[in-house]
Amino acid sequence: MTKRFVPQGIMPALVTPFTKDGDFIEEGFRQVIDYTIEKGVDGVVPAGTTGEFVYMRTEERKKLLKLCVEFADGRVPVVAGTGQNSTRATVAMTKYAADIGCEAALIVSPFYLRPADKGYYEHYETVARQADLPVILYNIPQCTLGQLNVNVVEDLAEVDNIVGIKDTSGNIAYTLELIQKLKGKMPVLIGNDECFLPGVAAGATGGIMASANVIPHLWHEVMKSIQKGDMKRALEIQRSVQTFARLIVRYGGPSPAKAALKFMGFNVGRPRLPLDTGGTLTAETKDEIRVELEKLGIIPALKHADVSSVDIRKLLKESGADFQPEQVRLGQGSNKTVSVGVAVGSKSSSLGHAFVQLLTCSRVGHETLSVILEPNLAVRPSSIMMPAKKIETLRQASFFYGPVQSGAAKAVAAHLATGKISRNSIDNDIVIMGIDVDLNNRDRRAVTAATQDAVSKALLQIWR
Repeated sequence: MTKRFVPQGIMPALVTPFTKDGDFIEEGFRQVIDYTIEKGVDGVVPAGTTGEFVYMRTEERKKLLKLCVEFADGRVPVVAGTGQNSTRATVAMTKYAADIGCEAALIVSPFYLRPADKGYYEHYETVARQADLPVILYNIPQCTLGQLNVNVVEDLAEVDNIVGIKDTSGNIAYTLELIQKLKGKMPVLIGNDECFLPGVAAGATGGIMASANVIPHLWHEVMKSIQKGDMKRALEIQRSVQTFARLIVRYGGPSPAKAALKFMGFNVGRPRLPLDTGGTLTAETKDEIRVELEKLGIIPALKHADVSSVDIRKLLKESGADFQPEQVRLGQGSNKTVSVGVAVGSKSSSLGHAFVQLLTCSRVGHETLSVILEPNLAVRPSSIMMPAKKIETLRQASFFYGPVQSGAAKAVAAHLATGKISRNSIDNDIVIMGIDVDLNNRDRRAVTAATQDAVSKALLQIWR
């Protein structure tokens, strides 16, 4: 009988670095293992879902497991991903993992040809009995399309060599039922990064997660805070990592985890085909990942150009708008976050023609948008806004045409509500705004408030 391994703490589901041709990048694999161990992980898990095991031949998986044992070099336990579709193949791979020095095996439920409950039980019981290595069950129904029912897991917990279960279902009700019914029998590990805090708070002993390639130390801090009874701190950290965790889960693990590790300077290559396609992660999604890493202090923040004073007349001319300056009333407002230049003129003036021109023929990266309070509710007088600096990514567009647009609309609506805008202007004028925003700012609400402040200052110069 093997010694009883107790799965607990934070264990990364390691990525497998591949070259463009699909070969292992051993240097990159070592980099990730060294990094995660330095960050205090309690074990490493190669050849799991995040490790793209389904794209590997048997001999490749064996090579990867052996490399992991060598690189870990006894510093932390190695929990080998050894699950296969057939029971015989799983037994063989698990025996190999035992022979090379792995501490336990993480075994995914059989997939494609899915068994009934009895088949699941017999599969795991056979591997645990024949392979001579502690077994961690692995429930990931979104990939296997078969759920390990709680009653089956309860029965398997009685098998001496089955030592835990990793639940990646993302179904917190199922996870809580597992924790309740397995208490005192075997531990539950969280596999869905977004569910880590509630799972651990309810009694899970740790997690095997893709995001632990990147932020294992933060997950450790969540665990420690819960154990100390400091739920306020645990919630604070979980909320800070929630968006990053969601990106990892939403885009399937390997691709977003590798994108994050690349931003950190690790040579992790790319996923294998068919994951290695142009549509797996868009440039905009990668930018979101980068921004979240900046927020968490994992990588230095990119510095964008400082906010500069907006010369609305110059901006209009650069945009190709044809107007006569003497027909325009101007206002300007700014703060540390936003700078605004505003031009107001009658609908029948040359600025009115420029208004139509900008809406129909905007410059690329300086696209003009109507100022609205909510869908189908434009402000009055009719107003449009355009970015003073070129918008280059979807995230920047979301930032500018979201909180900035909202702040501008609130400013106009506030002036209208307090009677600062004359009835004649409401009916006969149009407003064009050029806006520059601090793209280093990460607080969308603060940007909305700053925009409202800057636009209000500009409008006060026109309608006193």
